Amino acid sequence: MDTKLLELLETMPLQSLPVAGFFQNYPLEKMYRNGDFVLLCGTSDYQWAYLCGDNPEELLEVLDQFKFATPYFANVEDWMMPALTQMHRIDWKLTTHRYYLLDEKPIDPPPQTFHRLKPQMARRIFELSAYKDFTSEGYIRDRLEKDISVGLWQDEELVGWGLTHDDASLGFLNVLPKWQGKGLGESLLRALIIQKRERGLPVFVNIEPHNIQSINLIKKLGFSFDRQVSWLKLI
Repeated sequence: MDTKLLELLETMPLQSLPVAGFFQNYPLEKMYRNGDFVLLCGTSDYQWAYLCGDNPEELLEVLDQFKFATPYFANVEDWMMPALTQMHRIDWKLTTHRYYLLDEKPIDPPPQTFHRLKPQMARRIFELSAYKDFTSEGYIRDRLEKDISVGLWQDEELVGWGLTHDDASLGFLNVLPKWQGKGLGESLLRALIIQKRERGLPVFVNIEPHNIQSINLIKKLGFSFDRQVSWLKLI
């Protein structure tokens, strides 16, 4: 990314977490800016418009430049919704709470041995995903090729796994039902965190507000709440 753009994002370290994460993985295709508000476009499964800034007037000016060239928006805060929906309706929306982990928070390594997931495991992970409406086998394969992942096997069966989303947030944490309640979810998360830190990368997650079990887990490990954000498609 452009040096001046990186400097701007560094002035908003928490808000820009997913923005920096996404464009470390995918090329920046278009950029629109007014003042300190930016809209950045890049393609993973869809062409996403990432929003970053805190000035409503600058947001309106950026949207006027952008002319809604893609209907898919990411990193959308609640205060941005009225500007996005003045002339459009929401087709679908996924709302999450973002939590981040400070670098100084100690994380002990898990007792189990984990291995990286191979891209050909994407179909299996997709079949067992609770978010089929928001993801695809191709998206999962792409994430396995581009970033960290961990898998746990028992008797040659994959029983738990975790990887990252296109914005570099930790996600897709899953443990097969018969293996739940054994602390494997926490071990998977610890393994992912350690891999991120070994690469000098920030650690954050996006969790749906009703997923109390996952929220309790990340709080146990020392994550702090940042803000509510949404991914959405307009029509």
